[in-house]
Amino acid sequence: MQDENMKTEFHKTVARFLELFIWIFITALIITSIVLYNSYSHTHFNRYQIFFQDVDGIIEGSPVKMLGIQVGYVKHIKFVNDMVYVDLIITEKDMEIPKGSKITVEFNGLGGSKSLEIYPPEYPVTQETAALVIQQPRRLGDALHLLNAMLEKIGHITFRCTTFANQLDSQTKDIKPKFGGKNQDFLNNADKWLDKKLEDNNRK
Repeated sequence: MQDENMKTEFHKTVARFLELFIWIFITALIITSIVLYNSYSHTHFNRYQIFFQDVDGIIEGSPVKMLGIQVGYVKHIKFVNDMVYVDLIITEKDMEIPKGSKITVEFNGLGGSKSLEIYPPEYPVTQETAALVIQQPRRLGDALHLLNAMLEKIGHITFRCTTFANQLDSQTKDIKPKFGGKNQDFLNNADKWLDKKLEDNNRK
């Protein structure tokens, strides 16, 4: 009787090990299938590796769009020296991005998230043209700095124009005809004024 109980326990133990082994095998098979599928699918999608000076909010998983339509996503981002390496995948099947297309960072929706936007080339490309032409993102601070520089230049030009107008008015007031004067008098005064200016320049 005791031998039969031992045999029964032994069979139960073997059955448990077999069941555990089967579950481990099934789990490993499922994981391997998922990994192989992801690897196969990624190798059959178009991938691009680009470098940005500033990704301005782009993260792994950010959408990649072309003319507003999502065609892929950002797979990986990392620092390489003083640049940011971006690995992106185009998931849209049978899609060929035209050579020389421009890629840049843009806002994506009202939440402030960012996406990579691709625009087809506007001009004919050559053999030396890169597959994707990088346009570095512009931050708000850069735009304000540019606007401030433009306003300073406009103010400087306005000041110089006003100064020139005042100098011209002060230099020509002695050749203007008096009230009731004739045109001949104005011409004579202008001729004298020009002769005086020429003499002053020759002395210098």
